[in-house]
Amino acid sequence: MPSHTPIAPAVAGEISDRAFRLYCYLVLESDGGWVTVQDVADGCNLTNHQAREPLSELRGAGMAESRRVYEMGTHGRKTWHTHFRLPQDTTSEAKA
Repeated sequence: MPSHTPIAPAVAGEISDRAFRLYCYLVLESDGGWVTVQDVADGCNLTNHQAREPLSELRGAGMAESRRVYEMGTHGRKTWHTHFRLPQDTTSEAKA
């Protein structure tokens, strides 16, 4: 799947270098599924806070989708986690 995902929007767009790195991670590692901010940050050797703004940048450019999920956190309490993925039209083109 990743070899068929279009990279041109990321190269031609006006996104930051860090946002491009995170987009590449989503293309290569997510398989079109939802990944947490922490997964993306870990995959790109960034902190959670360093990954948040570039991911929002991708969402604003229409290159990623996000959703918030109320789930159990690492400290045993429920909390909101944000998940990101490539837009579904991108992943469906890649599967075709």
